[in-house]
Amino acid sequence: MRLTSSRHRQSGFTLLEVLLVAMLMGLIATAVTLSMGGAKGDRELDKQARRFMATLQQAQEYSVMDGRLLGLRLEEHGWQFMSRNPKDRKWQALTGDKILGPAQLSEEMTLAVALEGFSWRTDSDEKTEQGRDERERTPQILIFPGGELTPFMLTMSQQVDDEKYLRTVKGDEFGRLSLQEDEEEEE
Repeated sequence: MRLTSSRHRQSGFTLLEVLLVAMLMGLIATAVTLSMGGAKGDRELDKQARRFMATLQQAQEYSVMDGRLLGLRLEEHGWQFMSRNPKDRKWQALTGDKILGPAQLSEEMTLAVALEGFSWRTDSDEKTEQGRDERERTPQILIFPGGELTPFMLTMSQQVDDEKYLRTVKGDEFGRLSLQEDEEEEE
């Protein structure tokens, strides 16, 4: 009998090589996903809609914790939270708060709101409100100390080149918020 001592060389990849390939594939997939994401205007509009929702949720929590009525004033290119002064019962803008302070959108973004089925027309209503002293402006949406809201539907739109992007934020009377992405419209 002959004893053969043969060394068999194993073929295959090491764990390090497999992990390196997996990491490279992940980086490439991430780069492709980021480059194929929506248009810049679409991403910016989505970011602002989510920012609005997060800020409104903060205002609801603030109203519940503080036990007082808050208001939300929507304008064509931004929003402002307000509180009611207990002495003279007039609405005052919350200006000193970083989160609930005034928010201004870019000029190509516009807001339109419908309250309980009634549309807030930015032209006539805004002219009336702009004619008032800033201290006498009133909110369109009320935020109650129990977290409830005036039911509304806010449509954010942005025109980028020939495409119009839309996002709709809905708020019901129980304070629940939802975001809907509307399809792009071509002019």
